[in-house]
Amino acid sequence: MATTTTLVTPAENRFFLMSERTRRQSTLQQISQLLREHVTIKADSAFLKSTVRNLIIQEHANWLAACSHEWQLLASEPFVINPSASRQRWRHCQLCHKPVRYEYHVQDKYDHRQLIVGSECVKKFMNAETRYLMVITTEDNVQAVQQYQTLTAQLPTVPTIMFAQPWLPDLGADYRPQATVLRQTTTATVTSYLKRRAAVLPLTTLRPAEQRYQQLAALNDQRRQDQQRQVVEQREREQQQQRGTAKARAASAAHAFQHSQPYRTYLQRLAAIIVTRPQREQAKQAFAKVRAPHTTRPLVNGYQFGQIVTEYRQIGQIQVKRLAMLDRQFVNDLNQITRDLDYRQTTRFYDDLYNSCWGWTYHQSTDQRADWQRLLATRWADGLSAEWLSAAAASGNPVKWVTANAAQPLQSELLTRLRTRPNLQPVQRRQVRQRELRTFCQREQPASASLTEFQQRFDQYYQLTPQQQAQVHETLAYYYVAHQYTGDHRAALQQFQWLMEH
Repeated sequence: MATTTTLVTPAENRFFLMSERTRRQSTLQQISQLLREHVTIKADSAFLKSTVRNLIIQEHANWLAACSHEWQLLASEPFVINPSASRQRWRHCQLCHKPVRYEYHVQDKYDHRQLIVGSECVKKFMNAETRYLMVITTEDNVQAVQQYQTLTAQLPTVPTIMFAQPWLPDLGADYRPQATVLRQTTTATVTSYLKRRAAVLPLTTLRPAEQRYQQLAALNDQRRQDQQRQVVEQREREQQQQRGTAKARAASAAHAFQHSQPYRTYLQRLAAIIVTRPQREQAKQAFAKVRAPHTTRPLVNGYQFGQIVTEYRQIGQIQVKRLAMLDRQFVNDLNQITRDLDYRQTTRFYDDLYNSCWGWTYHQSTDQRADWQRLLATRWADGLSAEWLSAAAASGNPVKWVTANAAQPLQSELLTRLRTRPNLQPVQRRQVRQRELRTFCQREQPASASLTEFQQRFDQYYQLTPQQQAQVHETLAYYYVAHQYTGDHRAALQQFQWLMEH
């Protein structure tokens, strides 16, 4: 059966309560009421809360050490030997309540209350200084305590040299032997002085020891300060390194996010709204339909986006300096992508306007008018009309006509294209969308006498990379053959697949 652990014995309880000054100035104060109500406190006591139990276990040794320094031997009567041999005539220790023949008289340093304590309780509850005086005080010299107090009044550092723990803990290894010798010689001098009654203090011997102690203590303090400074500097270096690492990780994460496909797609969709230069309410409605990438906080909200759209419509760029909550990198990225998109769309508009009037060959006038209507619906077509476009296309001298009938910047853009293409060649596109390829096929396949002519016409309008051009040529071939064939396309394709598999 497990033995129940006693956390506070009756003797310890009384010692704690009598050490009033220490108790009030330490965590011991937290269990004062508990000590008054319960003489003995055990680990499994029903009245003991777990938090108090943990406090006692953690602080018990510290409480004993702190209280031990509150008491000292009474100089006028440090001990008394009871002359009776009968235990019944002996007085009781005021801590453990056992009868004691050797009565040690201790007093509180602060309020001078006195206790009678047995030798065992002196050893258990008093500090090293008191235990030393207990041993050194004998019948041969009962005045040892008084002599010690007189000596230490003249040399206050003697108790520190003899009993301080830890003893100059931060002193360097080179000086530690000197500190050991200092303690040993000081203790021997004081002990020799206290063993007999002496009126003359050993100041000649102890003052140099005190001076040496002060030198060693200064070295100890300096080394401790150096160590503390090194610890602080090391901690600062580690914190700086951690901040640097965290900053690098954040920068890496930000860089990865800024180059991620969801982020770039989000910017492109916002830019597609901004370049149309809508009114604020229209912009907010369109913004609400755009799905944002996952971030710790939103990159932009509806109000902020409305401000961005308004600013871009007014000055043609995104700065929003008043919106301090917006991430500046996001603002810069959105501004760059929006302006790039705006430039490409603007360039595309003037390219298409030139092509629809002079560069492309239309086999049906309705196709040309359909292209004009699409261009007139854009924001760049202010001041234009179908009649203006028809007159431009019919003019015999496009350069002269545009010079006379087009305002800036339309005049400058069209003249640049006309002068670099005196034979009115098409402005070739560098990419082709699915819708554009479908429109091209629907318009040009019926008018092409052969597949070669069909593909050559595409090459006049588009200039893709060699690989893309080859792929589109193959697509055009399938389209051309399919539309030349008058039978069931699906059945023919299945027959072709069967043929290739077998």
